[in-house]
Amino acid sequence: MNKTVLVFLLSILLSFGLFGNGIGGDFVFDDASVVENRGDLKDPSGFFDLFISPYHQNNPKSGLYRPLTMASYALNHYISGSPAGFHAVNIAIHAVNSFLVFWLVQFLFRKQLISYAVFFLFLAHPVHTEAVTSIVGRAELLAFFWSMAAIYFFLNKKLVASGVAFFLGLLSKEIAVAVLPLLLYLDVAVLKSHSIFNSFRRLGRYLIPLAAYALLRYKALGSYFLADTATTFVENPLKFAPQTEQIATALSVLTMYMKKLIMPLGLSADYSYNSIPLVGFESPAAMIGLAILVFLIILIFYNRVQKEWAFAATVFAVPYLLISNLIKPIGTIMGERLMYFPSFGLVLAAAFGLNILAEKGRLFKRISYGILAGILILYGAGTFVRNRDWSDNRILFSAAAEESPNSVIVRTALAGVHIETGEWGEAKKELGIAQDIYEDYSRLQNLLGIVADHEGNYPLAEEKYKKSLKLNPDAVNPHLNLTELYLKQQRYLEAGNHMLQVIEFYPAAEYVVRYGYIQITVGQARAAIETAERHYGADSDHPDLNAMLGTAYFVQRDYGSALVYLKKARLLGKNNPEIAQMIQIAEQH
Repeated sequence: MNKTVLVFLLSILLSFGLFGNGIGGDFVFDDASVVENRGDLKDPSGFFDLFISPYHQNNPKSGLYRPLTMASYALNHYISGSPAGFHAVNIAIHAVNSFLVFWLVQFLFRKQLISYAVFFLFLAHPVHTEAVTSIVGRAELLAFFWSMAAIYFFLNKKLVASGVAFFLGLLSKEIAVAVLPLLLYLDVAVLKSHSIFNSFRRLGRYLIPLAAYALLRYKALGSYFLADTATTFVENPLKFAPQTEQIATALSVLTMYMKKLIMPLGLSADYSYNSIPLVGFESPAAMIGLAILVFLIILIFYNRVQKEWAFAATVFAVPYLLISNLIKPIGTIMGERLMYFPSFGLVLAAAFGLNILAEKGRLFKRISYGILAGILILYGAGTFVRNRDWSDNRILFSAAAEESPNSVIVRTALAGVHIETGEWGEAKKELGIAQDIYEDYSRLQNLLGIVADHEGNYPLAEEKYKKSLKLNPDAVNPHLNLTELYLKQQRYLEAGNHMLQVIEFYPAAEYVVRYGYIQITVGQARAAIETAERHYGADSDHPDLNAMLGTAYFVQRDYGSALVYLKKARLLGKNNPEIAQMIQIAEQH
């Protein structure tokens, strides 16, 4: 068995050893909306439609298009749908990524210590827990995988295969566009096989997959094809800050990233408002971030002696700049999962440093190996412990509240956990803290409405739900909550209007059925039938949908059609006495 195969097997073993304790974790945080509750990911008949659909279901305003990642989630759902399967796939992808990192460094630099140091440091780094253990982190993993594949094929002069890998990387996440500058750098500065003019001409072939991606992206997003990533003041206050503060704060975030990459302590699932205060250039953190950025530029463009350091700086800087908020604001002010690609550059620099030390003599070589072993023990332990934070929402948001106590998203999410378990006193406490941080947050207002609803204060609940929708017209939960509130008050027309808004976003069968019965109640059975058939056709195997359609036709006295659907509903397991009674009456006609 050769060394390459052993490293691959070791990568699988260590990845599951370090991250395997996260396999039992639940769907947490964004996993629920992006993966768990998505009807379009659970219907095999719509698999290929995912490639012309936005990342967030029926929401092209998000400006996000990641169909290959969505397709991988769909395949998970088809197999079992349990969180364990999603987690296992993430860990396996990380294992392969770690192996590809080893292969690339070995191919370029031919030094054993550098190759193994990068491999172990990248595999074990605690900052990767969000990308690996959080299910929605798969976009980072897949984009990195295909990026490394594109580089692998490029170095082996298989440009067609490299272009295909680049295309698949773009379909995984937009960060894969960083491959192009990396390939240019490898061609000009490392391989030295072409002049820069010839390199540009050779890379011109990658315009074909880029154009194919652009066409699919336009099909999915329409007029939002080139729009900025949708975000709010809560998620990324930098987008709404004066330019000076935007740049200075983004530089201070670079300093924070560096701290967490070197000494990964105080990791958090969220850094949104008001975890990171806006600063000016008088901030020491901003000036340190500026110095880091200048140093990276010097390494890339003015280092004439050691190209290894320039390559490490390039691998870090290129993907980092795309998520830095320095070029243009992105969806969030900071996120550890975003460091998955750039971290490769930093661990590569660390490996170069260890190798320089090792080459000074036998004693220094032992010291170098000792330093590496110590770092790996600390990183491995940190990763193993951090995985537990992603077990469920209560553990995750409680841990995040300790590290980001001023995050309105964290406080609101923790309140949501308490509401789900009926801990109303704790929920109100967290909501009070969230209100003090920032009151105009849509989800906060929705949860305040739920509390008011629970306490029987319907006018206040209605006010809060409507304010939530005013702050975020694309929010679905306030529509659902208003529907239930109006049904309790027998305000059926208003309830139906809000349920119809839900269906426009998420035409799940349960919502269509709910809307149908509301319309039947107000004497609009035809609207119930038309809505169901528009979204599910005239033939469906959903028992509740058939029962609703049968009821709608029954109240219209179309007994022949009613019998078709009612009998099918009974065949599918709906044995309600009402269905049997309607069937009996319909058969008499």
